[in-house]
Amino acid sequence: MTSLSRITCHAVHELTREQREALTRELFAVHAQIFTGLSYEEFRSYVVERDAWRTWVYVKHNSAGQVVGYTSLHAFRLIVDNRLSTVIRIEAGTLPAYRGRDLTMVHAVLRLLRVWASHPWRQFCIFAALTHPSSYTFLSHYAPVIWPHATRKEIPPHIAQRMEELAGCFDLPRVDPANPLVREVNWITLESEEERKRWMNSSRRDTRFYLSHNPGYVHGQGMLTYIPFNGSILLRSMLRFLMGRAGKITRLMLGKEAAGKPRRHPIDSAFTPLEAVRRDLHR
Repeated sequence: MTSLSRITCHAVHELTREQREALTRELFAVHAQIFTGLSYEEFRSYVVERDAWRTWVYVKHNSAGQVVGYTSLHAFRLIVDNRLSTVIRIEAGTLPAYRGRDLTMVHAVLRLLRVWASHPWRQFCIFAALTHPSSYTFLSHYAPVIWPHATRKEIPPHIAQRMEELAGCFDLPRVDPANPLVREVNWITLESEEERKRWMNSSRRDTRFYLSHNPGYVHGQGMLTYIPFNGSILLRSMLRFLMGRAGKITRLMLGKEAAGKPRRHPIDSAFTPLEAVRRDLHR
């Protein structure tokens, strides 16, 4: 039996109030097993009832039809740097046994390609305050361009200014007035002491970079992350993902990989919120 998750997409902006409430209840039941820090009402307004131009929620189901995860993708239309821009924000979470066992990133990239193609002259970006090293490790692995990055010592001033402006737009206050990257988010991933130690002791360059900048992630603090994109960048991201996951996807489709098999480096565990586009991208 295949353990590849089935995905359904909900265009939240087209749902009735009752449908949105039902979706929120369904998602929060899974969310509460992965994260802490948000009440039901906060979750509803942040993940489902967001004041975005468009919101799509991708819901993951196992072979029994049970919900095992979600990715919520929001498209905002904002004036950034005195220029009309589309800003993407993402929250995501998946139960441990089903992480890395679906094609949510492919669905999300195809969605973003359609959004970009409708107004290709606009400035587009994914903006997040990532609250777990898995989110940043995943995104830095697949995104051709990402700020900040371990191999680039400084963020270009115009990008840093843009990130600061966006942090203000989404009400993400600094933890330390002297540190522009780390923000208060209050979205905490539930993990065992063993899992936390594994991340803390990771030798992955991107993971070490994230931890050096945001050791307070365990308290719900997030690191600002900015990913500019266009059609070319999105296609390169999807190609990287498909090439990197080809073997695993084939094994899952053939039912040769158990759903509960532990992974040594779960780089796509729990993401917001971001949430180049699987978790999530968290916030």
